[in-house]
Amino acid sequence: MNIGWDKLMHFITGLGTGIVFWWVLERYARLGSRLINPIAFLIMLIWGASGLFFFRKLGVPLLSYTYFYMAFPDWDIPLYQWLGWRLLRHRSWLFHSALIPMGGFALWLWIAQITALTQLQRALNNLLRDCAMGLSVGICAHLLWDALLSSTKRVFFVHGFNAPSSYLWLLFNCTIGLGVPLLIAKGLQPGSNYR
Repeated sequence: MNIGWDKLMHFITGLGTGIVFWWVLERYARLGSRLINPIAFLIMLIWGASGLFFFRKLGVPLLSYTYFYMAFPDWDIPLYQWLGWRLLRHRSWLFHSALIPMGGFALWLWIAQITALTQLQRALNNLLRDCAMGLSVGICAHLLWDALLSSTKRVFFVHGFNAPSSYLWLLFNCTIGLGVPLLIAKGLQPGSNYR
């Protein structure tokens, strides 16, 4: 498949997944959805699903850098080339998972426990939460497209896993990657520390 077409399909899958996720938020976590920064969510959703690939042709040095135009789950490719760690081979369990966004949520929760935060610190911490939420949903969309595309050609594999384990890993991470942000949004209430 042409790489541009593949990125476009990841992008479309990401937008579709994001729209469905936001519809569920509006329906089941209306108060929480009002507290989420939609622009941060959208940027990270796209970065997680397809990368900001459309910036590459603009010629802006910072925006055309590999890590901006490449989908976050594919960062294992340049990192493996740079570091050579087997853990980072393409479709590594670390990047083809919701683990990194979950780390972002854990950091957000830990910082939110601090009572002496300034207004700016609280706003930046909430931005971290919203970015982790968008990235988590975007990674799930990327994984879903990878699995769908792979099933039309060959079996989907996460590096180091066999086919059944890879699909279980995918199912587990999509459940966590979509479920945890929904639960966090449902728990957001105006006036709470987690707002």
